[in-house]
Amino acid sequence: MSRETQVPGAGALPGGAAGRQRDLALADISDAATLLAPPTAGRPPGPPPAVPMPLPMPAVPSTSASVPAVAATAAPTTAVGAKARPLGRRFTQAAVVVLLMVQVAATYRGFFAGTAFLAPLGGAVLLAGVLAAATSNRLKIDAIVAVAAGGWLLFALLALFGARGGAAPSAFAGALREGWADLLTVGLPADPTGELLLAPSLLLWAATFAAVALALRTGAVLLPLLPAVLAEVLTLIVTAAGERSQLPLTGCLTCTALVLVLLRASQSGDADGPEGSGPSASASVLVLGLPLVAAAATVATVGAAVLPLADGDGRFDPREHRTPPVEATPLLDPLAQVQVELRTNPPRSLFTARLSTSTGRLPVDRLRIAALGDFDGATWRDAGLFLRAGSTLPQDGPAVTVPTAQVGLDVSIEAWDRTLLPQVGVPVTLHGREISVQAESGAVAATSVPRDGDGYQLRAEVATPGAEDLRLARAAIGPATDGAVALPPGLAPELTQLADEVMGTAATSYDKLLALERYLRDPQRFPYDGDARPGHSYGAVTRLLDAGRTAASGTTAASGTGSGPGSDADADRRGYAEQHAAAFAILARTQGFPTRIAVGYLLDEQSGDGQGAFHVTTRQAHAWPEVALAGLGWVPFEPTDVSRLGLALPPVDRATSADTGQQEQSVDVVTPVVVPQLDPAGTGAGGGTGTGRSWTWLGYAAAVAAVPVLLVALVPVEKRRRRRRRRRTGTPTTRIEAAWREVGDRLAEHGLTGTAALTPRQVCGHAGALPGCAPAAHHLEALAPLVTMALFAAAEPGEDDARQAWHLTDLTINDLGRRPGHGWRGQGWRGNGARARAALDPRPLLPRSRSDSRSRSGRPRDVHEVTR
Repeated sequence: MSRETQVPGAGALPGGAAGRQRDLALADISDAATLLAPPTAGRPPGPPPAVPMPLPMPAVPSTSASVPAVAATAAPTTAVGAKARPLGRRFTQAAVVVLLMVQVAATYRGFFAGTAFLAPLGGAVLLAGVLAAATSNRLKIDAIVAVAAGGWLLFALLALFGARGGAAPSAFAGALREGWADLLTVGLPADPTGELLLAPSLLLWAATFAAVALALRTGAVLLPLLPAVLAEVLTLIVTAAGERSQLPLTGCLTCTALVLVLLRASQSGDADGPEGSGPSASASVLVLGLPLVAAAATVATVGAAVLPLADGDGRFDPREHRTPPVEATPLLDPLAQVQVELRTNPPRSLFTARLSTSTGRLPVDRLRIAALGDFDGATWRDAGLFLRAGSTLPQDGPAVTVPTAQVGLDVSIEAWDRTLLPQVGVPVTLHGREISVQAESGAVAATSVPRDGDGYQLRAEVATPGAEDLRLARAAIGPATDGAVALPPGLAPELTQLADEVMGTAATSYDKLLALERYLRDPQRFPYDGDARPGHSYGAVTRLLDAGRTAASGTTAASGTGSGPGSDADADRRGYAEQHAAAFAILARTQGFPTRIAVGYLLDEQSGDGQGAFHVTTRQAHAWPEVALAGLGWVPFEPTDVSRLGLALPPVDRATSADTGQQEQSVDVVTPVVVPQLDPAGTGAGGGTGTGRSWTWLGYAAAVAAVPVLLVALVPVEKRRRRRRRRRTGTPTTRIEAAWREVGDRLAEHGLTGTAALTPRQVCGHAGALPGCAPAAHHLEALAPLVTMALFAAAEPGEDDARQAWHLTDLTINDLGRRPGHGWRGQGWRGNGARARAALDPRPLLPRSRSDSRSRSGRPRDVHEVTR
């Protein structure tokens, strides 16, 4: 009796499972179906007899002869799933778009201080994405635009200006009018105020809304990237003056954009693909594509950082083409004011400074209000622009890599008649006043003259180099100090010769500077006189140094006048901090050292409370030179005898003889300023930290390089996930088919390809001929009949059959790649490189073609392909 006559009708199907009927015509074309067919020895030659169709069954809709009945019954469920899955994928793409735009918002790091800007800008991206996802598929274009505009207006008023209450509308209008210009003129890093966040929030909101709408409404692969790319380009232009490199963040953004492209490309053709091919194909594309995307982004990012493609000098910065509203702060010459304050009698109280340190020891003995690095031969000045700044202060000075101490400065104003504010070290933050900052010099100026009782709090970093750091110090070079080395025309050759004589014999750069400091501080050669003739030009410095050299040698001055007390040479060699600081700065520049003159106030221990508070008066006004040393920043030196600060010698015409005793009786006696004694080697400043910028780059590189490694490690994880899903999902027939697909994937990893076009019996034969697959061939021979029965038998397999199929699958996988007789190398994973390579092989995760999917599911593409 032939197999066809065993199916008389629906009632003969086991369990009444009429919906699971197979197309019995396949029984004569499958080599495995002969297990159930009667012998055909007596069959006459010629084509096989026609296969009678099953009797009509009311419960099963009629189908064509070439399509199994199960396909017709499963069609509604498949249609619903295929319709729902693309919608879910589109919303997944919208989420990736939001992630992409959050990274665009993060590009403002370095432009804004800290990370507080991420909350409003990230909130704008998230809300715009949610609103776009909720409305894009329901409204027309004009309505979508209206919703986007109204949503941003509401967000800006509430999130950016809501805390201002009734003043929010006017503040919003002013920011809408001037906010874009403020972005190009504010000092960086800027505080994330509503005025400065308004324009970025509008850009990010519009770009996010447009990108999400395009992702949901269109099928073009690259179109949703257009708004994000435009937003990133504009953001990079606006933030061009920021200190931080955007290269690592740009690499992450590029990687996310490629993931979005991968997602949109993987959905092509899924809707009308065969059953089960859409989700698995998409997952396979992602599993294989994500490591490739990460590797491409890593190579591009690291390559751009390492290869000398460009030095960045030609990058367009719109701030260079926008005139700041604050070009300069009106100031009196601070260097000329030193003598004026020293002559104030009685001294006037200025402010009280309270200092605290992270080390418990005071690392400073003076406060600075100005740093004058531009010299034209006549005057020293700070020619930089003062830009409005927030609480975080911009820094553009030489890098500090030695340990630093954190110094807190709390200032209470008593009587202050200028806008320049006292500060120390490298200012980092300032709270309590609206200020403008000159980033190159670090000078801080209030926008208005402080009143009595005003105050502010400043935090700064002070370099605390050790003895070895000072011994190895060299002159700093680079854009931050190039202008502090130049000397204008008019320098007398005698000054260069004097610098060579004083500094030439020293062994190290720091020793050269100390030698010059000692030379100018010698009270016998250069007596301190607070009433000396003011000036800091080439002429004033030349007179001072020539007179000092003449006095030291005991020779006669060029004018013919003697060099003793009462002579013109004696008057010329008198000076105070203004001349000594200028002389040091000029002579050091002749030897290639970048220098500037700092103006400020010495701290007086006599006016301190012993707890870090100092009362500062006009008698502590002072000026001193600072030298830029590589890794140390601006280092102060003291060429003035500060123990006699404020001392005024009698005029020269009052000295009628060389009687020095009579002269000393006429000197105005003042209480000396006692400057706090600091550890010159900086050994007490432990606990500070360097900048560590090189380590930051290494961290970025390590993090980016780890991404492809992690993604490659996901390959075996995805394989295990897919195996669990195949084992547990569907009917017994579906799970047996999935077991055979699992075996085919593992065989492909060990060299047996093309299993989709082979019958189970043929797969067993080919596997036995391959060394990596032969140990598992006997398990395959036991599994093949189960698979054939599930694919072509009329009866539905049971749960025991499915469990047995997966048990044989596990045994097959465990034996693949084993090498019997090779000792420990053939046991499991130990030393077996072939098994390790197979576990990391991504080929089984590749999307299958539609024909491969049909072959793997037991539905051959062509009768002759199966029977060949």
